Amino acid sequence: MFDFIIYFCKDRNNRNRSLGSRHKEILIMKAQRVRRFPPQSDIRNPCKKLPISPFGVSDTGYRDILGEAAWARLNPEIRQRFSIRPVAGQCVRYAGVMDRVELSWMGWFFAQACRLIGTPLAPYRGKNVHMQIELIWDQKLNGVAWNRIYHFRAGRAFTVRSTKSRGGCGELIEHIGCGFSMRLKLSENHGNLVFTSTAYLLSIAGRTMRIPALLTPGVTTVTHEQIEGDYFRFSLAVDHPLLGRTIFQDGEFYSDVSER
Repeated sequence: MFDFIIYFCKDRNNRNRSLGSRHKEILIMKAQRVRRFPPQSDIRNPCKKLPISPFGVSDTGYRDILGEAAWARLNPEIRQRFSIRPVAGQCVRYAGVMDRVELSWMGWFFAQACRLIGTPLAPYRGKNVHMQIELIWDQKLNGVAWNRIYHFRAGRAFTVRSTKSRGGCGELIEHIGCGFSMRLKLSENHGNLVFTSTAYLLSIAGRTMRIPALLTPGVTTVTHEQIEGDYFRFSLAVDHPLLGRTIFQDGEFYSDVSER
């Protein structure tokens, strides 16, 4: 149980000798919360039988959508992370701890309702939730499938699935399931990569309709913030135009190439 904790602490200390003492204390405290993830046989995991690879094939999709000027301002590690996509038949994996998984009463309602169309939102609240993020190439949608596996307490594991692909006008589309999707805008903020939803869409019989904002969970903002090396912070906030913040998640992750 504790071998991963020791490795995590040593690795972080070696990588962060230039950091202040307060930051080191935070990293050690966070490491003490991390334990091994449950066996993958205990959860539904499409990546389970695929070989794990820290590499992929070169892909300029995010760079093309963001634009050269904004792309150049991104942190170099973020540019590298978003310059590749998984090789077909392989998996790129990240692991970490989601410090907070928060839902307002309306956020909880939206999360439960969305289970009828797929699994786009985590339906539970939690703190210090162990998590894996696994990327697989989706040939059907010609994009990257993101499988976010939450290990909530009491043995409750839940996988959130969506696929990101380029739209017809050079935009980024996140496919949720059953014809539902989000149109995303990419931007750079202080060297970090930000995804912001600009519309929720429903496609039926070849026609795509925009869903009124009041009937959606709200504007989704995802921020990918570099910490150092393989470590980054992921945050997700959803804000409804009338009900305010409905969903918030925030945690730290790292590249995970171990075989489980």
